[in-house]
Amino acid sequence: MSTRKVLFLNASHPILEARLQALGFQCDHDYDSPKEAVAQRIGEYEGLVIRSRFSLDADFLAKAKRLKFIAREGVGIEHIDTDWAEAHGIRVLTSPEGSRDTVGEHALGLLLALMNNLARADRQVRQGQWIREGNRGVEIKGKTVGILGYGNMGRAFAQRLLGFECDVIAYDKYRVLYGDYFARAVSLEALFEQADILSIHIPYSRDNHHFIDDAFLSRFRKPIFLVNTARGGVLDTAALVR
Repeated sequence: MSTRKVLFLNASHPILEARLQALGFQCDHDYDSPKEAVAQRIGEYEGLVIRSRFSLDADFLAKAKRLKFIAREGVGIEHIDTDWAEAHGIRVLTSPEGSRDTVGEHALGLLLALMNNLARADRQVRQGQWIREGNRGVEIKGKTVGILGYGNMGRAFAQRLLGFECDVIAYDKYRVLYGDYFARAVSLEALFEQADILSIHIPYSRDNHHFIDDAFLSRFRKPIFLVNTARGGVLDTAALVR
């Protein structure tokens, strides 16, 4: 009987390898070889564990004759040809809950920095400038925070807003009955109408490339503060600058 093997392309939490070994898999590691070198030996493996080291396109996956699963440690899978994988019976697994707390806290940190001009004030103080009025901040209290995408990340961000005395609303076109203690579910039109702040938490796909563009941004009734902790491709940066 041939050995069942899994290749780790990035360092991982030890518990994953331990559990795979308990299931009878041999776990190999290759953290440094170029993609071309990995492609030459990928045919040996039933499983592949990766973060975002390089893309797993159709040409690469076609060489993985025994591959049964790809475990993506993280959320985004835009670097994996999921259509090809599905067509050839390869499961693509993710861990979307793994970084939700970190992302929720990071989004809150970015929002506080943005609304209080912390980055600009820091640069100025380091240059010996003290521009108090020009950097006076705006409070979250009393504002309406709109969350676009209410999955693991969006909900984690909403949780962190408890205590700021703000109204939190959320829109998610992929979910139903998703409103909870932390955020009210609203329509997209209501989000445009009510939001003072927009935090983006939608996954990236070909369908929503530059989902936030000129037309989208022009629909907000009020000027907004915007934080994006989703993939950069969901936001047209040029439109935001304009």
